[in-house]
Amino acid sequence: MKKILLTLLIALPFCMATKAQDFRMGVTGGYNLSSPSGYKSQSGFHVGVKGEFGLPQVAKGLYMDFGLMLSSHGWKSPGYYYNSNYNPATGEKPDKPSSGYTSDNKCTPYYLNIPVHIGYKFSVGQNVSLFIKAGPYFNIGLFGKATETIAPDKGAAMTKKTANVFSDKMLNRFDWGLGFRAGMEIAHHVQFSIGYDWGMKNINRNDVNSKNRTFVVSCAYMF
Repeated sequence: MKKILLTLLIALPFCMATKAQDFRMGVTGGYNLSSPSGYKSQSGFHVGVKGEFGLPQVAKGLYMDFGLMLSSHGWKSPGYYYNSNYNPATGEKPDKPSSGYTSDNKCTPYYLNIPVHIGYKFSVGQNVSLFIKAGPYFNIGLFGKATETIAPDKGAAMTKKTANVFSDKMLNRFDWGLGFRAGMEIAHHVQFSIGYDWGMKNINRNDVNSKNRTFVVSCAYMF
């Protein structure tokens, strides 16, 4: 039932757009600075399509904004130090065992990002408008990789790689949260915006509780 309700919620803006008179589409892309709680930040990107349709029957300047984007997130671990011999596999130890080792992790997941925002736009000049918008977003995990580097006090460093962080059950495939954007529209076509997304769901499938936190800078062209 939850999956059915989620599908309907995601599909609603697209169904409404086909009947909206004040509807337009565009392309968008930009920069992500992903900083999940408990990890170091990492740069990424987003690129895709978006749609807008006005809601003048509710209030002048009010509109709904939604998108379909490929979005890369990620993080790096703080470089934890452990005071015990590292055992990468049963019966297997580093060539030169030591009393401790440092573990560094890097993960880069890619999602299908679906924001659904309500916005308000107001003119500040002949060809310039400002806007703010906010609402939920939904992430569906597509693919991604992770790398763990083990550096013992003595001996050579070792690297362990995860080919797909979602199919290998390292990360939860579904994520959702709340987002906010503020920006400027020039000549009714070019948009610049900045914003932030607060993840509401634990993205890890292990004992670590971490939620996505993403600073976003975007540029869009509306047709």
